[in-house]
Amino acid sequence: MALLSTLTLFPPYSLDTSILVAVLVGVLILALLTETLGWVFVGLVVPGYLASIFVINPEAGATVAVEALLTYGLAVLLSAGVSRTGAWSAFFGRDRFFLVVLASVLVRAVSEAWLLPYVGHWLDARFDTTFVLDRSLHSIGLVLVPLTANAFWKLKLRRGLLQVGVPVFLTYAVLRWVLLPGTNLSFGSLELVYEDIARSFLASPKAYIILLVTALLAARFNLLYGWDFNGILVPALLALTWLSPGKLLATVAEVLLLVLGTRAVLTLPGLRTANLEGPRKTVLVFTLGFVLKFCIGWALGGRVPGLKVTDLFGFGYLVPTLLAVKILQKQVVARIVLPSLHTSLAGFLLGSLIGFGLSLIEPHTAVATPEDARAEAPTLGLSHTPMGAMALARVTARENEGGDAPLRRRRNELRRYSVLWRHVDRWLETGSAEEQAAVQQEALRLGLDLRPLAAEAPGARPRFVLAERERLGGRLGWDTAVLVPGAPGPVLEVPRPSSEAPSAEAAAVLCERVQCRVLLVSGVDTRAAGLRQGDALLEEQTPLLRAHGALDAHPRILVRADAALPEGEVRLHQARAAQPAPGALWPGAHVTSEAPPEPGLAWEEGRVSVLRAHPRTLRAAVLARAGGLGPSLAPDALLATLSAPAQPPAAPGAAPAPAPSEAELAVLERQVAAPLLAAATPGAGAPAESAAREDELRWATLMASLMELQVRPVQGCGTPDGRCWLVTDAEGARGRLGAALLVRAGGAPLAVEAPTVGRDAGSLPVALEVWSADQGRALLLADAADAASPGNYRTAFQAFHQALHRSLPAEGGLTLQVRGFSSRPAVAADVLVELDGPVLSAAQRPRALEALLAPSGPLGWMKPLVRYHDGSPELAGLSDSSPQQAFSSTFGGAPFATLWLSEHLRGAYVGPRTTPEQLALAGFGPLPTDSRPPLESLLTPGLQPLSGAVPPVLREHFEQLAAAAERRLRQQNIHDLRALAHARTRAGVAERVEVAWSREQGLPYLLLEARQGRRLLRGVYFLQEELSPLPRVELTPGSPEVREAGERALRQRSPLLVAAELPAPAAGRSKEVRP
Repeated sequence: MALLSTLTLFPPYSLDTSILVAVLVGVLILALLTETLGWVFVGLVVPGYLASIFVINPEAGATVAVEALLTYGLAVLLSAGVSRTGAWSAFFGRDRFFLVVLASVLVRAVSEAWLLPYVGHWLDARFDTTFVLDRSLHSIGLVLVPLTANAFWKLKLRRGLLQVGVPVFLTYAVLRWVLLPGTNLSFGSLELVYEDIARSFLASPKAYIILLVTALLAARFNLLYGWDFNGILVPALLALTWLSPGKLLATVAEVLLLVLGTRAVLTLPGLRTANLEGPRKTVLVFTLGFVLKFCIGWALGGRVPGLKVTDLFGFGYLVPTLLAVKILQKQVVARIVLPSLHTSLAGFLLGSLIGFGLSLIEPHTAVATPEDARAEAPTLGLSHTPMGAMALARVTARENEGGDAPLRRRRNELRRYSVLWRHVDRWLETGSAEEQAAVQQEALRLGLDLRPLAAEAPGARPRFVLAERERLGGRLGWDTAVLVPGAPGPVLEVPRPSSEAPSAEAAAVLCERVQCRVLLVSGVDTRAAGLRQGDALLEEQTPLLRAHGALDAHPRILVRADAALPEGEVRLHQARAAQPAPGALWPGAHVTSEAPPEPGLAWEEGRVSVLRAHPRTLRAAVLARAGGLGPSLAPDALLATLSAPAQPPAAPGAAPAPAPSEAELAVLERQVAAPLLAAATPGAGAPAESAAREDELRWATLMASLMELQVRPVQGCGTPDGRCWLVTDAEGARGRLGAALLVRAGGAPLAVEAPTVGRDAGSLPVALEVWSADQGRALLLADAADAASPGNYRTAFQAFHQALHRSLPAEGGLTLQVRGFSSRPAVAADVLVELDGPVLSAAQRPRALEALLAPSGPLGWMKPLVRYHDGSPELAGLSDSSPQQAFSSTFGGAPFATLWLSEHLRGAYVGPRTTPEQLALAGFGPLPTDSRPPLESLLTPGLQPLSGAVPPVLREHFEQLAAAAERRLRQQNIHDLRALAHARTRAGVAERVEVAWSREQGLPYLLLEARQGRRLLRGVYFLQEELSPLPRVELTPGSPEVREAGERALRQRSPLLVAAELPAPAAGRSKEVRP
């Protein structure tokens, strides 16, 4: 097979990426089995088509087989059921085949919409697979399912499974072990003839309407007029070509050429008298059609700029062959071609009319605007430095065929790209303004931007970044480059920035060491997807190799990450001796002339080197440039910091505020949030694990700093690790990021989110309390008002959520999103818990959530206030359609729940409407800014447990004070405060009321005291917008749990009461003791 590995058998840009070769192999194998074993010659396209799908995506192949069996069962059931009613006889002939086609559409609609997603979620949860994420459970092919099901029906199921399965397996074997490894045939960039129609069933409903309508018309016309098309699917498939007249003309032209070619071949000696009827004639005509396409591919492939050779082929794999065979049988052209065209046109018009009518009554969904308004807004500035540009290049490299553009660029685009880089080479050498203008012009034509980078230091060489502009349909795959005009050093190239990370970021460090003139990173990295297409090391026609060729006058060094090397070892492979000295590039590197693994197509060229190192070795070189964490944050300042107001919205006509670009959002998710969460994941505590977690923390800090963000340590988190980190904007720049992420090291697998803290007052402190109570792993907040708007996936909040969702385990993990709702008496609950669908039984509730809300759980105080969303009418409108809920529901994993909090409950966490001026008028004076924490005020000085019961008169006086405080909270009446402000002594009981400020809770509070001798009752009541729905908590001084219980009650904004005695006065000191 090594000899065949270089055999270029099929014409490039046409048959080398088409499954027409597989269909030919399948037809030949089926014909051989028919001739030798007498098997039925049916379902000609099935062996090749289905075998190709099994090669490319075995899950899709299995899905096709299962859907074909379901289609067969449904068709048989419908035929038998209708015939028993007497309304219709058992289906046969063309009616039976139409029934199979109709049944296949029904089966595919049900399976693609409901059955397959359910099976994918079940398999992922049970076997830790990724079917939902990969979207690999789907069927392919416009008519493959009905053709396979029809073969089962014609042969009966047992024979059908054998006579379909054997040709499919033999075709698979020829493809898998002969043609694909031995020739240039590649399914890495498979081009299906039906393109999107064949790939996605649910994305093309109108195509299936046209197919069904035309097939039905063909069956009726055959019965009424005797029109013979060689199958009702022939005009049905032709109907799909009327929107592409060129393809229709190509199909008719191919039919005529096949008729003429077959007649000519049949006049040759030896064939003139041969028996070439039945299956043999079909095989002959199809083979001639393949030879015709083969010759066209070799004659025109890659030679005509902008020409897609497959556009010259007829539609479908067997449609031209079937029409040509029928013409040869009837010996007339017009009687076959014209009825086929007439029927297809009628079906197209009628099907389009039906589709248009259905679209008028279809519920309309929101669609994205053609251009994102934020595309012109200033970004977070990640691309302002070489390291930031490399981070962007890593996350934006195309890794698969996703997007609306193919991985391969057209030859004319690659030629223009070569011209661009020749201009770049001359500009870097001369520094002329004319060449820079030429570079700018050529870049714009290709969809690239040339932008200056921030100056490294006064007098340093100017640096530029050449990168692809963001576009709505996704990236095309152009390279990203840092250009330094006048630099004397070599060209650094990174062929695989994603699969060999962090080679791009390390190359930015090496570029400074050797004063490189160009740092070039491939815009395509398909290695992880197992695709050869677009890989700059394996394919010649790639943008990176075009730029590489334009820069061949300079030394070029490929930077590679290779986990096979020992950590700390660096190897520099040099094809020739005339290379830059390794000392400046990497001190201590081992120089060798041996070729590296996967050397790439450029290895044999002169002046090419390859630097290889372990990924952790490259990461260490990058982290050597990392700075430290931001200023630490005290626990009592956390709420105030998170509650700091964002920047006000820009005035009309003013420049828009900075916002993260789509690429920067990817960096936030993968390079900031993901490593920070990895650093916070609990581990065994081994030195190697601890060092790895520290590296993750430093990496997240470095990437955040490139966007002028901070990772700030938060003191006193309460976990054994005792560390928390807050990702937020730098001081004085609040509002750029639009979100804040707080991560606790070693925390429980709980993520708490508050996307509407600006709109739902009180949701932030509640979220903070939930996060603190369970020692959760992450708290995510949004400054922006639209973070929870349906369909708004381009926010930092969403990027952080996606990283959080992926970091939580499916079992035991939980995401809680805290939202608010206005007063609804019919809800009859202060906390409404919504899951993915109505909750009708306890079994539907996630165990992790039930553990939180259990009476003894961290959120047990919420349990009496909770109601689960069961879909009742009074709950209409309280349904979470946020992007976070949609993402978690789509990709599965850890459960997602929404806590809808009532206005009454949230009001307990919001300050009063009373202004400081009103407090002063009430007699309390200005609020002290240096007040003691409420618990300290409550328990100072050194209170002792009360001996005996509380005297009734003391209890009565305190309850009067408490009633006045509660009346003030309910009515928000300033006169109630004025009545409390005047301390007095009645019946031997001294009363005292003070107002203080709690920095940790962000609320003022009332300190109430009633004292009789040494005995006293002292309470804390927060000045809230709403009285807490929780009961007052009574503390006993001196007990071990007093501080823990008091802090928990304060976080829940509950009133506190302590019954105690003052310490006995020392001898010789006054008996009067004032707190």
